[in-house]
Amino acid sequence: MDTSSASAATSGDAPRSRLARIGIVAICFLVVLLDGLDTTSIAFVAPALAREWGLPPAAFTPAFVATSVGAVVGYVACGPLAGRWGQRTVGGLSVAIFGLGTLLSAWSPDVPVLAALRFVAAVGLGGALPVAVSAAAGATPARYKETAAMLVAAGLSAGAVIGGMAGVPLMRQYGWHSVFLIGGILPLVLLPLFLKVLPGRGPATRASRPAQGGSVAALFDRRWRLRTWLLWLFAFLIFLDAYALTFWIPTLLAEFGFGRAQAPAATAAFGMGGLLGSLAMMALVAKLGVKRLLAITTLIAIASILVVNQVALAPGQVLAVIGGMGAGLITGCVGQSALAVSYYPPELRTTGVGWAAASGRIGSIVGPALGGLMLALNWSPRDIVLTAVAPAAAALAVLAVLAWVDRRPDAGHAPARATSTT
Repeated sequence: MDTSSASAATSGDAPRSRLARIGIVAICFLVVLLDGLDTTSIAFVAPALAREWGLPPAAFTPAFVATSVGAVVGYVACGPLAGRWGQRTVGGLSVAIFGLGTLLSAWSPDVPVLAALRFVAAVGLGGALPVAVSAAAGATPARYKETAAMLVAAGLSAGAVIGGMAGVPLMRQYGWHSVFLIGGILPLVLLPLFLKVLPGRGPATRASRPAQGGSVAALFDRRWRLRTWLLWLFAFLIFLDAYALTFWIPTLLAEFGFGRAQAPAATAAFGMGGLLGSLAMMALVAKLGVKRLLAITTLIAIASILVVNQVALAPGQVLAVIGGMGAGLITGCVGQSALAVSYYPPELRTTGVGWAAASGRIGSIVGPALGGLMLALNWSPRDIVLTAVAPAAAALAVLAVLAWVDRRPDAGHAPARATSTT
């Protein structure tokens, strides 16, 4: 890394005022929290819509798929666009798009229109996350940039938890439209503050070539190439596991002594474990390093999967162990953004975070599909849960290879913080 890049990585555009730094991170967190709320809103609105429109739940599959595909498009597009137009323009447009797309969803007359609007909203949802994470990291001293990245990325989980808690009573009182109305209005209200804290384009940024301002090709420069591939693979594997268990554990719980009415408790336990794990990781990442903590949380996930599969547990104990799975896997989903922040210099951060998140999002599509295939093949619930060990173990191996890469003699080409996290 050359001198100018090192200087940018250490000092960047971090504000002088500590209060200003906290304000930037807080606003970025709120944007991502609303991102998480809007991303998951379709999941708890769909059952109400199915009853009102007289459709089977499976009819809403296009809306679910459109949300995932749109998010991938947003993730991969935001970095190059931010390099060309600046974070302020791309971040502002992303929030406006997901706010308006969610707001208009309240007037959807049928599934095709709903799916189209969810796709549009998800493009904005995907674009907002990398910009927010990158802006928060850039506003934070180098020692704490991974902590800031994790805090902002954890907004996705917090938004999902808040949406799940508030969505049902909100729909019961005001109907399903209210979820989309509130989910669309709040980002638009927050937009002016988000625009105010995002960095503009300075003379150096305007003068730089697009390749230096966030192109995907820049991620495959010899300094980053191997780390980029390994980071993408880790994100894919950890998201595959996390989303497969999120989608299918409630369905598989019958073999563990749960009734159908108790199934939502598993989803809550998984999400709460992830939130607590993310908070613990934020407190420790500056001291222990992001890769070491990701290895620990992945081991926790593997141990929890083995325990719930091999040990006879009471239902309450099963929920506690499912919380351990969430603490291991959801924390990994959050932590991969911090890992991307630790590797790439400021001018590549938005692209690096976005493409790593896109790789993870692809895993979030593949994982539930594999779980559904195993169910269709009549695999037992315990065997299906046990298969989750394989991707987690592979993710642990990827982290080991990353640690080896950072210890190589030429590791000095990487950002200094990347090597200090081994």
